[in-house]
Amino acid sequence: MQIALTSVVHKIGSSTARRQIMFFGSKRIALFALLASGSLAPSSWFVPQAMAQSAANESANVVTVPAAQLEEIQKELKYLRERDAERQIQKESLSTRLLNSDVMLSSAETASCDLVDSGMPACDDCQTQGCVGRSHGCSCTSCMCPLPNAPRIECPRVSTLNPYFNMRLFGAAKLDMIFNDARPASTGVPFFLTPGSPTGRSQSTVDIHARQTNLGAAFSGPRMGNFRSGGRFLAVLFNDNVIEDRYGFLPLNAYGELVNDDWRFAAGLQMDVFAPGLPTVLPFSALGGSGNSGNTFRGSVRMERFLNVSRDVQWTLQGALSEPISTTFTPNVLLEDTGVPNLEGRLALGYGEFAPIGLLKQRPFEMGISSVLGRIRTTDLSGSGQRVNADVWGVAADYRLNLTESFGFMGEVYTGQGLGTYNGGILQTVDDVTAEAVRTSGGYLEGYYYFTQCVHSHTGFGVDDPNNEDVSGIAGQRLVGRIYNSTMYSNLLWDINRSVRFAFEVAYRETDYKLPSNLDNQGFGFHTQMQMAF
Repeated sequence: MQIALTSVVHKIGSSTARRQIMFFGSKRIALFALLASGSLAPSSWFVPQAMAQSAANESANVVTVPAAQLEEIQKELKYLRERDAERQIQKESLSTRLLNSDVMLSSAETASCDLVDSGMPACDDCQTQGCVGRSHGCSCTSCMCPLPNAPRIECPRVSTLNPYFNMRLFGAAKLDMIFNDARPASTGVPFFLTPGSPTGRSQSTVDIHARQTNLGAAFSGPRMGNFRSGGRFLAVLFNDNVIEDRYGFLPLNAYGELVNDDWRFAAGLQMDVFAPGLPTVLPFSALGGSGNSGNTFRGSVRMERFLNVSRDVQWTLQGALSEPISTTFTPNVLLEDTGVPNLEGRLALGYGEFAPIGLLKQRPFEMGISSVLGRIRTTDLSGSGQRVNADVWGVAADYRLNLTESFGFMGEVYTGQGLGTYNGGILQTVDDVTAEAVRTSGGYLEGYYYFTQCVHSHTGFGVDDPNNEDVSGIAGQRLVGRIYNSTMYSNLLWDINRSVRFAFEVAYRETDYKLPSNLDNQGFGFHTQMQMAF
């Protein structure tokens, strides 16, 4: 059977088809034989299809090929095209899955980028910011306080044993200089003041330390069904009890999570669900024992449900089973659990579309109501060997309102008993004499103003007021029984850029004792902080 050579050339002449045929295997032996014999010489591959055929040139432009062999060639070419299409679909599908699961390929083919910051939203127009690695998982941001770009390097990444996880390190080196004219119980972490001197002796203290220096890692992994996997680790250089002015290694967070737009499941070392409001102050104590309950860290299993009613309304429901005892923030370590975990819950409402305030983006209004239920056991407090089981409970409301892009206020109120391990009751969980739970109430209010995105000030007041009847005055020769603690503060924070911060804060503290009353104490504190974050 005779066929036009141009028809065969059209099917096998392209470089792509030739390359695919060469790699297909032994089925192409017949075609290679034709090429070797010269019947399909390369010079003939470039004959124009529009060339007219005549009897004179028919022998030069026509070859004899068996029909069965032609059909075989056509089947091979069809198979190659189908395989090539399948490989292209698989490649696009893999790229899409990696992008959606926040996994960045750890290979030498990963592109470079100038600016990388996974903690901030990516720019709308990446090219205008000089970032060339957007398609490979890099993101870039703009900042009102920019730094010159660092020399271009490969996208920062940390190799992990599991190739499907990506780890990003972060942290900050901090130096705190704290001057007090009335001595706090811990000069480096001023929760409350020690009893005053009845003879008027000086109580001035100074503490210069770097224990707020922190190091953390954020993990992101592949999707598991409809969930994104990840986790977080964060630690500081405090001792295991921050009341003691000693260096150590104190983990704050160490948890894994599964999260999507509707649910979040997490397990590990996490912050409290109860009373999560956090004022902007410089000391690590963060008004603990002085109006800010909650914000301790303990082992817990947590579930969260997000209900997005509309674009500007979101309800959040949180629940957790948590470790009953946390001795990090309390000087009383003679507590133990009763074999049952604490139960924590919170219902929160966020209203309004996200809007910038400073370098953050927040909903203009957020409010939450939270609670905690539990039980603790105390033994052998005074040498009598008595054992007392005490109920732990608390109810709190936290709130924040941004009135403008520059000004707003936030705060928290709470009441309950046995909240010493939750930073309540001036860190008194039970009375040292009766071993009964101490009832308490308190809260804080803070106003803030952003002069620019990088210069802002926060001013507020916090108070913790235990029930006087629940507190004993003297146990043997020891002076006990804190019945009132308050802090007024005002600070100025200057974020020179996204890495360097200078801040200063002045505070006035007052702590009252049940007996004797002439040992009540009050005084000013001055706090300067320098930070280099990465």
